Amino acid sequence: MKTEIMLLFLAMASGAAFAQHDHGSGQGAPMHSEKKKDTPHSHRAVPEFQGQLREAFATSLQLKDALVVSDAAKAAESVPQIRIALSKVDLTLLKDEALMDWMGYLKILNDNLERIEGSNDLALQRNAFSSFSDALYKSLKELGAGGKMVYYIQCPMANNNAGAYWLSDTKEIRNPYLGNEMLSCGKVKETIQ
Repeated sequence: MKTEIMLLFLAMASGAAFAQHDHGSGQGAPMHSEKKKDTPHSHRAVPEFQGQLREAFATSLQLKDALVVSDAAKAAESVPQIRIALSKVDLTLLKDEALMDWMGYLKILNDNLERIEGSNDLALQRNAFSSFSDALYKSLKELGAGGKMVYYIQCPMANNNAGAYWLSDTKEIRNPYLGNEMLSCGKVKETIQ
């Protein structure tokens, strides 16, 4: 039943959610200029959903850490656990626009996980991680992180100085885009709870 509901909403999300939002082209560009008709946090999810989303975020830290140490194989190996955590996020706990938004974000998350898992090219993985991080940021910002502090960090030098963002559970800067080249390049731009 859950799978049938998910497939139905994926079909709906591909039309409705993507018509309303620019979800990115996979280039890792931040999408902070999109205008929402609702006030921030107007779609806060129920605590149970937030806990499940927070667990998916916690699992994604393995991927970030693998990219910090520039280990493409380890990055690819982290993907199945993230997929499992995302599959445990119960979309039936959401409704209306929040559900449509989550379905759009989930598609972006899964598409980029597929790109990361299917490659040992660190540059491609980091590019996909940028898009993944953007969708996860939007999910946590819109639906809530259930009181857990999440740090939204920017590296202005990533992507040939175009910049890129990532999420962390600590303020410590450990750059997943530049690794050992510039491990501490970055600045906390926002915190989400």
